[in-house]
Amino acid sequence: MAPPASRPLFPFAVGTVKTAEPGSGREASLSLEQLLRRTARRDRAAFAALYAQTSAKLFGIALRIMRQREPAEEVLQESFVAVWQRAADYDPGRGSATGWLVTIVRHCAIDQLRRRTARPESRGVPEEALAALVSPDSADTGAELRALQRCLDELDQAPRRAVLLAYCYGLTRDELAVRLAVPVGTVKSWLRRSLERLQRCLEG
Repeated sequence: MAPPASRPLFPFAVGTVKTAEPGSGREASLSLEQLLRRTARRDRAAFAALYAQTSAKLFGIALRIMRQREPAEEVLQESFVAVWQRAADYDPGRGSATGWLVTIVRHCAIDQLRRRTARPESRGVPEEALAALVSPDSADTGAELRALQRCLDELDQAPRRAVLLAYCYGLTRDELAVRLAVPVGTVKSWLRRSLERLQRCLEG
């Protein structure tokens, strides 16, 4: 799965990223952990190498969650901006560099889904979005799958149903209100709080 190449992803380092090629330069021989440490020191060559080595896989994950290319591109962009800003937060003692990067992508995707849900005109919640998050054939399996299922199970029954209907079947807030026989404001609150709880649970 090739990452988007039609538009600059990183305004602050676009030249570096666009000219980077996998396998070129001494950074290509460094591990992801080393590249993250150098990125934390604002080493743009290391950041470009990190992008070259991981962007295709991370874009594939974003696309599985968002189900549409353009939103997935936005998630990838937000994710690498977050990596540039937060590389110093990576702790190899708490997990692999790949897992840390995947977690950032997943959280950016959840944030974008939450923002889209907040728009009154939005019916654009990608169909089966949550199903993609827990899909056993995704790149995010095993412990990640069990963690998401556990976090979903921690939600109360009604909010959990609202989340699943919204993100698996694309129901709008008005449709959810009719289906669940509650005010629209209650639906909005359920979705917002449930996604916040999911994100906190996954981060824990």
